Amino acid sequence: MKYEIVLTGWEYHIQSKSLNGDQVEKAQYEINDIYELEQLHLAGEGDFETCSLGSNDPSSIVVYDEDQNVVLEIKHSDVLHYSEIIELCDENWDESVEINPEYSEDFENTLYLEKDYSGSSFSYEVESDECPKKEDFRFSYLCIGTPNGDIDLIKDLIFKSNVLVGELESGKHKGTYMNIFTSEGDNIEIC
Repeated sequence: MKYEIVLTGWEYHIQSKSLNGDQVEKAQYEINDIYELEQLHLAGEGDFETCSLGSNDPSSIVVYDEDQNVVLEIKHSDVLHYSEIIELCDENWDESVEINPEYSEDFENTLYLEKDYSGSSFSYEVESDECPKKEDFRFSYLCIGTPNGDIDLIKDLIFKSNVLVGELESGKHKGTYMNIFTSEGDNIEIC
């Protein structure tokens, strides 16, 4: 039987790019505009990009059968990490990305853009002989290291030991934030 799985929560669309000193100075003093800097530096050219749901935010999983009846609802807090299953402990599904120039060789200075959306969802389709249950689901995580602290996100939804690939539908836009993190330790907010 086919099932639709919908993972809903707070979406973080994060992009970053390494800038040299001249680019930082120009961004700070000559341009100083989020949307212009986004077009200049990040339009398809970022060094890192993700659209993920927050791992510390309220999120949920709802499973629908072929007739669109809800057969299971799970809170994010009830879903465990994949390493909780012995046969999956050796998998390497988690990911860490360091964009803090102080700790990263990949970023001289970091242009950081974050767009937040509430009510975003990832939809997945699976086939299963049995109705999905809470124990069938696990998460893997993505940790982004920034000077403002780590950002912990859900990287993958795992169903019966398989990483699912889904379609994202962004919810309501709640905010756009841009910072430049410099190798000297400055945190420049772009408004």
